[in-house]
Amino acid sequence: MKKLVLMLFASLIIVSCGKEEVVEDSKPEAKLVEIKSLTEFESTIKTGVSFMFFHATWCSICKAQRPNILGLLSDSALSKVKFGEVDKDQSKQILDKYPVAGQPVMIIYKDNVEKERLSGVHTKEHMTELLKKLNP
Repeated sequence: MKKLVLMLFASLIIVSCGKEEVVEDSKPEAKLVEIKSLTEFESTIKTGVSFMFFHATWCSICKAQRPNILGLLSDSALSKVKFGEVDKDQSKQILDKYPVAGQPVMIIYKDNVEKERLSGVHTKEHMTELLKKLNP
C-alpha cells in the first residue's frame, strides 16, 4: 500500500511540473504593466498612446472589467499602445497629482494629454474603437 501511495504521489508531482511550462507560450505581445510610482506613470503617458486602468483589488466591478482589458493586449492593431494598471490603494502619489474618482476607471492619454475617461465596465470593442482613433 505504501508503494502505491508513493507511486501515485510521484506521478502527481511529475504531471504538475509539466503544466507549469505550458503557461509561458500563451502570453500576448503587449503587456499590462503594473505602475507603482509617479515617475513611472508620467514616463509612460509622456509620448504616444497610453491606456491606464485604475482599479482596486477588492472591487468586483474591476474584476469584471479586467478580462475586457486583457483582451485588448492581443489585438495587433494596438501593438503600439502602452497598457498600464494602477492599484488605487497603493498609488497615493499618482492619485494626488492625477485625481481619479471611483473604480474602475480607464483613461486614455496621447502625448501626455487625457483624451478619454471611462468608468465602470466597457466592452473590448468599445475600448478598441477609442484606441484606434488615437493610435498612429
